Amino acid sequence: PGTPLYRRLMRDDRILKKEAWETCTLFDINFDPMNMTVGQLKRGFHRLSRRLYSEEATGRRKAAFRKTLREVARKAKDSGKTRLASV
Repeated sequence: PGTPLYRRLMRDDRILKKEAWETCTLFDINFDPMNMTVGQLKRGFHRLSRRLYSEEATGRRKAAFRKTLREVARKAKDSGKTRLASV
């Protein structure tokens, strides 16, 4: 509510339940998506969530983070800094 997106969805009559603020969450769909059904959007979101939070994907992100942290620590050590002010 109060955003350009909400105003556009209201103008285009794509809000499914008007003033249903309890449905304004990450997991609820309260608008009529373009070029797909609400069910297709839900299934696609759930599929994406499973991929993003799979053990494999989480492991890759952790490994990349650890590598970056090691590089930042090495650069700080090489420059004589003993504390990391910001990463």
